Amino acid sequence: MPQPIAISGRTFPSKGAAKKFFGEIRECYADGVRLDSDDDGTLRGLLACHPEAMEKIGAGIAYFCVETDAVFGRTRHFVVHRSDGSSTDFSFRACIDGRNDRRDRLEALRRAVKPQIVVFRDRCFATNPTPTCPLRGVSVTRAAYHVDHQPPLDFQSLVDIWLRAEAIRLDEVQITAPGDNQIVATMTDNKQVASWCELHQRRAILRLLSPRGNLSDAKVCH
Repeated sequence: MPQPIAISGRTFPSKGAAKKFFGEIRECYADGVRLDSDDDGTLRGLLACHPEAMEKIGAGIAYFCVETDAVFGRTRHFVVHRSDGSSTDFSFRACIDGRNDRRDRLEALRRAVKPQIVVFRDRCFATNPTPTCPLRGVSVTRAAYHVDHQPPLDFQSLVDIWLRAEAIRLDEVQITAPGDNQIVATMTDNKQVASWCELHQRRAILRLLSPRGNLSDAKVCH
């Protein structure tokens, strides 16, 4: 049963409803545009719920804006600009869900193999500019696509295989500590990075899906 959650003076019926609300605020703004006074006040209350709120706020909040991830250009996030001229991004989902050590390590593993995902994506579109989603039968475009790990070796299965091969637990995967402009943690042990990337390159079977295909049909198939 979803539990109500109170954030920034508002009570939401569930965490999902809160995420939808803040996601809609994010999508109201073009990159670099300052949030208006109402949304600024709402974001201050949201940021206060972040697991690293003190570090994120730092010298004090000057204003907020929205920016797109500079590395892959697909993820948009809130950015807090501080009174001393510095800035950092933050995830509204982390503000709502709190810290999740397992999620952070899985995201670091995903980030490590992202170059392989990009190479696969580019090769697919170079071969066929308008590929078809094998699950939905609709065209897939560069503006709307997902790269999925084909069952039975989904991403979690590959991680489990690698952990067993390395004889380590997920909590022994070394990742960066929280810091400015770091939405996703990254792996820090070079040997772990090399062995994980090698296994993923060798074992992963990737496929290009439509967003709907990945978020609905693929989950049913799993």
